[in-house]
Amino acid sequence: WEEKMITRIVILLSLLVIVSAISLGQAGPKLPDEVRRCLERDEFKGKVKILTAQKTYLLRGDFDGDGVPDYALAIKGLKTRRNGVLICSSRGAAVMLGAEAPKEPPFSDLPDDNFVAPSWQVMSKREANKLYNYEGDKPVKVASPKGDSIAMLWEDGTCLIYCDGTRYRWGCGQ
Repeated sequence: WEEKMITRIVILLSLLVIVSAISLGQAGPKLPDEVRRCLERDEFKGKVKILTAQKTYLLRGDFDGDGVPDYALAIKGLKTRRNGVLICSSRGAAVMLGAEAPKEPPFSDLPDDNFVAPSWQVMSKREANKLYNYEGDKPVKVASPKGDSIAMLWEDGTCLIYCDGTRYRWGCGQ
C-alpha cells in the first residue's frame, strides 16, 4: 500500500511540475517593469502585441538624451496589423510609432509606413552623427540625435529613429 501511495505522489508531483512549466511558458516574454507599465497604459492596453518573433524585440538605450535608459519595443497593432515601435521613456512618457498610430502623416518614407526592419539595434549618438545620405548633389547628415538612436538595418542602408529634443524623427543613409 505504501509503495502505491508513493508512486501516486510522484506522479502527481510530476504532473504539477509539467503544468507549472506550461503555464510559465504562456506568461509572455520577460519584460522590465517600466515596459510592463508602459504596455498597461490605456492608449496601448489591448491595442498592440509584442513582436516576439522578431529576433530582438526589446532595445535599451538613452533615446531621449536625458542620461537615463529608455526602452524600445517591437509591436504590432491588433486592429491595423501594422508593425511599429513603442518607446517607453524612463520619465514615464511613451510614444507609439507605426502600429496603431495614425497613418497620416506617415512616420517614415517607406511604403505603408512599414519601417520595422528584420534586424534593429541601438546606435550611439556618435555613430548616428557619422551616417549620411548620398542621394543628392552632396552628402547630407541623416540625423542630429539628442541621445541614442534606433537603427533599422536593411540590406541597402540604415534608417534611424531618433529624438531631436522635440520629437522622434526618421532618417535614412549609409
